[in-house]
Amino acid sequence: KLGICVVDGFFLASPVKAYRGGKDMRLKTSLFFVLAAAGMLAAGGAAAEYPERPVTLVIGYPAGGGTDIQSRALVPYLEKYLGTSVVVENREGAGGLIGATYIANAKPDGYTIGALNFPSMYSPIVQGNASYKEDAFTPLANQIGGDLALTVNKASPIKTAKEFAEAAKANPVVVGVTGIGHPSQITALLFEDAAGVKLNFVPFNGGGPARLAMLGNHVTLGFMNLNEVFADNRSGALRVLATSGAERSPLSPDVPTFKEAGYNVQFSLLAGFGAPKGLPADVEAKLVDAFQKALKDPDYLADAKKRELTTLPLTQAEFAEALKKGNANLAELWKSKPWTK
Repeated sequence: KLGICVVDGFFLASPVKAYRGGKDMRLKTSLFFVLAAAGMLAAGGAAAEYPERPVTLVIGYPAGGGTDIQSRALVPYLEKYLGTSVVVENREGAGGLIGATYIANAKPDGYTIGALNFPSMYSPIVQGNASYKEDAFTPLANQIGGDLALTVNKASPIKTAKEFAEAAKANPVVVGVTGIGHPSQITALLFEDAAGVKLNFVPFNGGGPARLAMLGNHVTLGFMNLNEVFADNRSGALRVLATSGAERSPLSPDVPTFKEAGYNVQFSLLAGFGAPKGLPADVEAKLVDAFQKALKDPDYLADAKKRELTTLPLTQAEFAEALKKGNANLAELWKSKPWTK
């Protein structure tokens, strides 16, 4: 005879002998099938270990810009420790706001992560034109720290930060920046106060387009990310007049800091990675662990040195604290010098 048991829509069948006193045996046999089916369902319904498919890394800036280049440099090592492919997706526009919004609204399952830059992705919150809040992201790790650079086209007669300030006092000066509320513009605002000048800004959609505009002499003066123009400074295509770090950058050791040039300006950007808030604890832990291992990988460090990336690896806790302090300072600056109206 064939014993049939139905459990949650699963049909299980097995031959069953007819035993004498069969009522008790039939109950035992049915119970066996129920338990066996329950075991099969439990095994079949177990959650697969993360990650079981490729992870998408969203970059809110154009291909070829600083964020894109440095993020892609880490991808092979992240794949190594995450155990899956990482697909880079550039969602550029609105100075990074489109990409940031996409990351903030993505499903928090670990399969969408993104480049998390300060202050570029947080300025829109202060400005009031972001649909997300500061806590919309789960910081995972920081990769890069960078100085900003007062830069001029090679054809410009301006040779020093002092000459730049004098020119800005004499006539209205137009300067290019990598975006509204980007670190380049924040640095320019600090320079306005320090030098007692007023600048007129031309914002671009990231560092790549801003650099190309300066190389083409479409914009003669600009505040740029140093990691995007240091090679042009060496070649003579562009000229860096001052940098925003506490000390001279190894990327341009012959260029003075703003403080050395006589201006109390100090500011650095952070470029790391994050995910939408609400990640499952095990997924978050896996991502944090993979990023930390990737950032410490000897081959990555050798590659980063070759590329002259200004590495600043921060743990998840360190990155989160740096963002918290930075956002508080950003909000204070907005009160005295709003950078958009």
